[in-house]
Amino acid sequence: KDYVTGRKQFKRPLAEFQNIQFKLADMASDLVASRMMVRNAAKMMDEGNPQKTMYAAMAKKIATDKCFDICNYALQMHGGYGYLNEYPVERVVRDLRVH
Repeated sequence: KDYVTGRKQFKRPLAEFQNIQFKLADMASDLVASRMMVRNAAKMMDEGNPQKTMYAAMAKKIATDKCFDICNYALQMHGGYGYLNEYPVERVVRDLRVH
């Protein structure tokens, strides 16, 4: 978020563009939903629910896919700077692609 509020394009911060605002909202929603699925699966594990394995697998799939998308969108928002070692998003995306 710091990058899009500080970076200017066409004399306006990137954060003022509606497309960026929508994308940030989608990213935040996906992150919260992923966390909720993981916590729900953990709760089922703690309770010994018979469907715990199924819910854990679903949580792992959703969280992995959505969080990769979030990092990829963040990289795109940084443009060419996203590929520089100076920005943490580069390391996160690189590590995700390795795993």
